[in-house]
Amino acid sequence: MATKRPQTHDGQDKLELAKQIANSSKKVANTYTTIEQILLRILKFISLWFDKLLYNNKTSKLVTLILAVVLYTAISFNLGESVLNNPIQSGWKIKSIPVTVIANTEIYEVSGIPSEVSAYVIGDLSDISLMNTQKAYSVVADLSGLLEGTHEITLSPKDFSTRLDVALSQTTAVVTIKKKISERFSLGYDFVNKDQMNQEYVLGVPTMSDQEVIIRASQDTLDQIGMVKVLIDVSKVTSDFTKQGTVVAYDQNGALMNVDILPSKVTVTVGVSSPNKTVPVSVSPIGEIPYGMAIESVTYDHQTITIYGQDSILGAINTVLVPIDATTLTTDTNLVADIPLPSGVTKTSVNVVNMQITLSAGVTKSLSNVIIEYSNNVKGYRFTLVDLGDVYTTVNLFGTQTNIDLVNSEDLYVYFDMKNVVLGENEVALYVEGPNPLVKYTLVKSTIKIKVTN
Repeated sequence: MATKRPQTHDGQDKLELAKQIANSSKKVANTYTTIEQILLRILKFISLWFDKLLYNNKTSKLVTLILAVVLYTAISFNLGESVLNNPIQSGWKIKSIPVTVIANTEIYEVSGIPSEVSAYVIGDLSDISLMNTQKAYSVVADLSGLLEGTHEITLSPKDFSTRLDVALSQTTAVVTIKKKISERFSLGYDFVNKDQMNQEYVLGVPTMSDQEVIIRASQDTLDQIGMVKVLIDVSKVTSDFTKQGTVVAYDQNGALMNVDILPSKVTVTVGVSSPNKTVPVSVSPIGEIPYGMAIESVTYDHQTITIYGQDSILGAINTVLVPIDATTLTTDTNLVADIPLPSGVTKTSVNVVNMQITLSAGVTKSLSNVIIEYSNNVKGYRFTLVDLGDVYTTVNLFGTQTNIDLVNSEDLYVYFDMKNVVLGENEVALYVEGPNPLVKYTLVKSTIKIKVTN
């Protein structure tokens, strides 16, 4: 059976705590009483001193004189009214005020005037608040009466309250005035906001209501014009359209110029089409497959895709190659690969392709007597071979037996590019293309020498 613990010590502790609280309260009360008595004594001393000063026959006259002087000064200088009625003075900075030019800009071209200035305004707080609410102020550069040449003019604040003091960040400017002349310029065009247009659509060449525009400016400014174009907004277009385009002028560095253009807008008609072509997808292995293996076959979830772009570009594309890292292939595998956009193609119907790749042992084979051809003879040059034996070459093939057996010499295209050749002797690189991307083609000879003549 549990025994109750004695409560004697708890009672004594509580009694001691109560005594401590009582003593503390008594000390606090005594302290407040002492402070109160000291303050009363000070106030009583001040009161007695003031009574003696005010009602003493010797000092009462002096006090009366001082009060009279204070009252006279307050009345004479209207101090009470000044204190009560003087509004609160304040300052305010206006960061940007456009400069308005008063000049005959139809005849003269003006340069040297800042487009904007800042100002610091001082005045009554109420007037500054009203100014910020109405915003009717401006800064004016008045060129009235000035002729061609260089002049120093004054920038003046306008439509500020007369109760406000206004200090401009720039009060003068050196301006140059030149007489305008007119000149005709051929008109080009630019499509803008093409990124907001579905990439499967292709824009035709615009038909414009004007082929030339007139630009009025000084001769010096006209000499700086590099090109004049009409800007055609093509955002979200999906079909043929007719709209107004804005005409702009650029200097020879491509910077926009501020000149008078007549007309400033031109009507344009643009055809919109969606040329496309369906082509097969083929894998393009990069690197060597380990252990002498080669790709036997590839199965795609999308055997063909639709590509979009200009007809001239689509006509040269017969296959879309999907590159893969061949060095990672060690056994039959499934891969997911991104489909790259061929050069000039704006969009594809499918962006990703799944491939099932089967490997087999690789073998080699050589095909001789492959004729060497040429391409891109854009300058119409004639050429002869330095080594007459370079009419033909040999190509080595590597792949699975099944794939190699399907390739013949007639299927190979070996050529050199004449786009960058010059008159005289040239050493040109040879390139090879084959019908099956699963076979690797290697040239026995990588270059040949030709002599180019007109």
